[in-house]
Amino acid sequence: MVTNDTKRVGAAERSHDPRPDDRLKSTDSLSGGRLLLTKQAEEILDETTDAVEVVSHLDLASYAHNDPFPDWHDSKPFKPMFRALLLAELDDASDAALHRTLDEEPDVAADLGFDPDDVPNQSTLSRARRNRFEAFQTRIEESGRQIRLLAARRGSPIGTPYTDSASEEPTGSSKRTVNRLIRGKTREMVDELTSVVFPAVDFDRPDGAIYDDEELLLLETLLGVTGTAANGGAETYGDYVNPDPDLDDPFYEDGPSGETLLTAIKDLEPDEITDMVNRGAARVLTRAKPHVEFERPVMIAIDMTYIAYYGERDEVVRVQGAPDDKSYDWCYKFATASVVGDNIQFTAAMLPIGDADDHDPDEYSGEDKSYRAGGVVRRLVETVEERIRLSVRRVYADREFHAADVIDVLEQRDLFYVIPAKRDDRVKRFIARMDDQVTVKDTYPMYGPVKGNPGLTRVETTLVGLPPDEDRDRIQTFLTNLAVNDEIGLDRRQTRRRINRYSRRGGIETAYGGIKEFAPWTTSKDYAVRLFHFGFAMLLYDMWLLVDLLVQLSLGVVEFRTKPRVIAPRFRGFLQRRLVTLL
Repeated sequence: MVTNDTKRVGAAERSHDPRPDDRLKSTDSLSGGRLLLTKQAEEILDETTDAVEVVSHLDLASYAHNDPFPDWHDSKPFKPMFRALLLAELDDASDAALHRTLDEEPDVAADLGFDPDDVPNQSTLSRARRNRFEAFQTRIEESGRQIRLLAARRGSPIGTPYTDSASEEPTGSSKRTVNRLIRGKTREMVDELTSVVFPAVDFDRPDGAIYDDEELLLLETLLGVTGTAANGGAETYGDYVNPDPDLDDPFYEDGPSGETLLTAIKDLEPDEITDMVNRGAARVLTRAKPHVEFERPVMIAIDMTYIAYYGERDEVVRVQGAPDDKSYDWCYKFATASVVGDNIQFTAAMLPIGDADDHDPDEYSGEDKSYRAGGVVRRLVETVEERIRLSVRRVYADREFHAADVIDVLEQRDLFYVIPAKRDDRVKRFIARMDDQVTVKDTYPMYGPVKGNPGLTRVETTLVGLPPDEDRDRIQTFLTNLAVNDEIGLDRRQTRRRINRYSRRGGIETAYGGIKEFAPWTTSKDYAVRLFHFGFAMLLYDMWLLVDLLVQLSLGVVEFRTKPRVIAPRFRGFLQRRLVTLL
């Protein structure tokens, strides 16, 4: 952070600053007029966000396309320079002050994307502002103004003189302390990635293979944090490992190619990949267990993740029809079970969806289907209990698990559950009869295939309708076996609290982002490749959540958060830089 003694604002400039009240009014006036960078900053800005976090978070791809300097030009990289100039704008710092910050605080330089040992000097920054970034200067200044106004509204210290008191966390830790913790814990977790997660994965490589498993997994990690495809990511990997390769050699001597990785993945069976990923997830959760505040027995959240598929579906195995609310028609499906605590949730197990042989189709009546929701629940609960040795007592599942087979599984296992109800005709009639109050229908019947039973089977559950409130703008309906009632006002309030407790805790994943943020880009039709990329992304996602948890613990503040303290783009940036040091 650029310190107050380096500000270049003169008295004449300060005399034109808007008053605090004007700032708030101006912020409101930004509605509909926010620039792209302001919209991105809006995603993370709160009272704890500093300017370095903001500029590190920004996606500058659309600006980099208009860089007037060609790629081969001997100059500093475009994106770090853009971030540096915007940082100076946010902190109202001179080029000399900006250079001192980058030179004296290598972590800040790295956050912006510079090599900490090769930061731009004052004259380089000044020349870049006048020449290379002349066309961007107005946009940088206007984005800086909008972000400062937005920060003032949200209580962020951006744009105000840096003081310890202005940057304190609730525990009294300064913003610098918080940033040091984030960097330290990220380095710690990246080191553990190679010792905790990597040993869970075992490629069946041919005799005489040049590369060992760790090198392939380092490449996979790099693909995940950069969002690149196998061959493009492998080129980046090779540049790090061997920056001066023999151009006559078709492959880098010291690093694997994208094809090497893909070949190793394609040699794995889906069951092997699933087992390895779940073994790795168990290792991460074992590492987190002493810190995660979850009940014993535990609550798990079961979710379905959809990966869009846009190609021709003919003869492509495991491609499923997408839900009606998706913009695509076909997708791959992956089910996950997450252990949920008061302070965090970790993805503990995954299951590929789409192969009938995995889900006992002969045990069900009626037409064969690609999977049965009850079979998915059975396998995920068993995996959590057997692999991680945690007893499951409560389940929150997403809407796709509204099925008689699921209710039968949960009742047989004596598990409490809350499941959002699909809006079929019967549920719509139930909603139409509600009178703007919490409404409960006991012994609500459902019919459908149930494992081991001939024909359609009747099961009973409780249907609960919650009217709109400050958190929801429409009626919500749930299936549950909790003790709920709507007889008097006290009963209705307790019912709402019980349902909200489950849905709020089960929804942590949605607030934190998605596993897909950590997955490589691919168009491969090979299912093993799709499954492995998703599974390894799940492990990186868990490592991110563990870093966030450890930072909160170090600060002495562990509570339910609507968003993480360590944002995903920042973690991926740290992870990428740390990986480079391992290569």
